[in-house]
Amino acid sequence: MTEMVRKITLSRAVRTMQDLFPLEYNFYPRSWILPEEFPLFVAEVRMMKDSDPSWKPTFIVKPDGGCQGDGIYLIKDPSDIRLTGSIQSRPAVVQEYICKPLLVDKLKFDIRLYVLLKSLEPLEIYIAKDGLSRFCTEPYQEPTLKNLHQVFMHLTNYSLNIHSGNFIHSDNVNTGSKRTFSSILCRLSSRGADVKKLWSDIISLVIKTIIA
Repeated sequence: MTEMVRKITLSRAVRTMQDLFPLEYNFYPRSWILPEEFPLFVAEVRMMKDSDPSWKPTFIVKPDGGCQGDGIYLIKDPSDIRLTGSIQSRPAVVQEYICKPLLVDKLKFDIRLYVLLKSLEPLEIYIAKDGLSRFCTEPYQEPTLKNLHQVFMHLTNYSLNIHSGNFIHSDNVNTGSKRTFSSILCRLSSRGADVKKLWSDIISLVIKTIIA
């Protein structure tokens, strides 16, 4: 069961569905599996840069079995992959980094939702009505060579940001470095966002991911 939540297993599954249903699975960032696809990663990035010299990508490298932000880092070029320590002993997924994320209070955040898969046949899925949003603790800037290593700006993991001097503990669900997802929906709604459509899109994404 734990194999289902490993990054490489998930990436293989979703990429297979992208090949079959590209429009339905276009939510998943372009990704490669290391070390086996490292030559392909290098070749494809070089080809894309040659075809579009204005393309200035950033990539995020995530160890397959990592958690709590351990071992995650950002790069601007395949040559920056950390091969020391034998990448063979720690497989990873490298993905194109989303450089223009939605921000709240100028901070990057994530959404952690809780999903129960009760049955595969018939497919029966339950999604908790609320979840958590974990915030970075430094105002977001698009990745540059100077800020790539600023984990408090780019990585939302609680286990990392708890060590930041800017981390805010709060009992108010609308403030602090960890908030309820419902508070984020209220905030977005106040800005004119269609949160009903957003929630519907999230449910669709969850279903597609489980089907994969």
